[in-house]
This record gives sequence, structure tokens and C-alpha cells, in this order.
Amino acid sequence: MVGFLETLAGWFGNRPEVVPAVQHEGANPAPPRLSADDPRLPDASRPIVARMLALIADVEARTQDDPLMISALAEVRQMRDSHLPRLVASYAEIPPEHRAEIFRRTGRSASYNLNQGFEKMVGRLEALSRSLAQEDLDSFADNLRFIDHRYGSDDPLR
Repeated sequence: MVGFLETLAGWFGNRPEVVPAVQHEGANPAPPRLSADDPRLPDASRPIVARMLALIADVEARTQDDPLMISALAEVRQMRDSHLPRLVASYAEIPPEHRAEIFRRTGRSASYNLNQGFEKMVGRLEALSRSLAQEDLDSFADNLRFIDHRYGSDDPLR
């Protein structure tokens, strides 16, 4: 457990090395990381999950050292560590011989519904990624305007 002084030091950029707490018997272990090769996934889900995991890694890397992006970082980690594994587990827990009941209820197969859930998560990650990139895009556009103003345009008569 991180103490008050360690937290305070972290706020001022002097982060001491934090030793992970010893996990006590009966405590919930961290969920295993999901991969696109997870045998519980239907074949059609694998590329979507691979895309999602790549987006999570990208957003996580881009927000890691930015204290203003803590909520985005928390969101992608929650998606990776909780929501995604829970969705896959709930799909996998349906016995294959009973998955047809999902079709009877929704008009779509269980794997289709699973992929729709994945696509919603991918959409959110893409929106986060675009939002993070917007600052870089704006900065680049500002630099181009400066260069054009400072050194002139392509117009030789200017």
C-alpha cells in the first residue's frame, strides 16, 4: 500500500520505487490479460480483439505520463482489465449447445452480439485516440501557419 508521503512525493515528481503489496489469501487476483488468441473467442472475433488491444496499448502509452489524461488512462485500463475479460467470460460460459437461445431472443447469434460489443469498445477507443491526436494535429497546423507566415508562402510574388 502506498503511504501518504509516497503519494505526496509522486505529486511533486519524486516517485519512490513502490513495492507491490503482498497478496493475502482470499484476495481477488488480478485478471489474466486477454489476447486475440484466446481459445474462447470465435474466429471472427480475433481481429477485432487484436485491434482493440492495439488501440488500448496505444492510448495507454500516449496517456501514461500525462497527469491531465488520468481519466482516459483509467478508462482504457478498466476496459482491458475488467470489461473485456468479463464480456469474453460471459460469452464463454454459455454452453455452445445453448447459444441458439441468444439467436431466438435477439435475432442474432451470440458471436454476432459479442462482436457488436467489441465494436462498441473499439469505437470508444478510436474516439479516445482521435481526441489525443487532436492536440498534435493542432500543434502541427500551428507550426505550418508559423512557417508560412515567417518564411512566406509558395507564391514567389509575396
